[in-house]
Amino acid sequence: MRTVQRTLLSGALTGVLALTMGVGTAGASTADTGPDTATGATTVRTVDARSGDVITCKITTHLPHYSHHADNRHMVNVTADIKCSKSVAQLALRVGLYKNGTLYKQSGAKVNAGRNKVSQNAARRCVKRQKYTGYSVGVVTFPPGYTPHTKQVKHTSATVRIDACKKR
Repeated sequence: MRTVQRTLLSGALTGVLALTMGVGTAGASTADTGPDTATGATTVRTVDARSGDVITCKITTHLPHYSHHADNRHMVNVTADIKCSKSVAQLALRVGLYKNGTLYKQSGAKVNAGRNKVSQNAARRCVKRQKYTGYSVGVVTFPPGYTPHTKQVKHTSATVRIDACKKR
């Protein structure tokens, strides 16, 4: 599938982080574990060299789905989140929605400083009988003393076919 280069810019970030938005076969799964659930996740760990303390963070891209919320009708939506076992210095997350393997919508960057989680979504008008995939990419900045200090994380959802753009 096509890879799209995007630059994640945020005043809250120190510097410019170049992140790749793309969907590939690595990490993708075709198993469907139920509505609005992801198939797996990507996990990273870091260790404080002085105390041996460990922080684990997991990024999950949930399955794309038809959104039937009143303010979001006739939209296909994909959500993603990064959750860490403890608060970290900073979390940044961007989500992409792919339709038939081509980038259809990309979210802006969502940044949380001093927290243990961040969530973001991408949504665009639903087109029936199409295949949708979610992809998320983020950067975790761990507290001082942890190695590695920063880590890029990414995850791809399973591809789902949405046959009807209406509430079931």
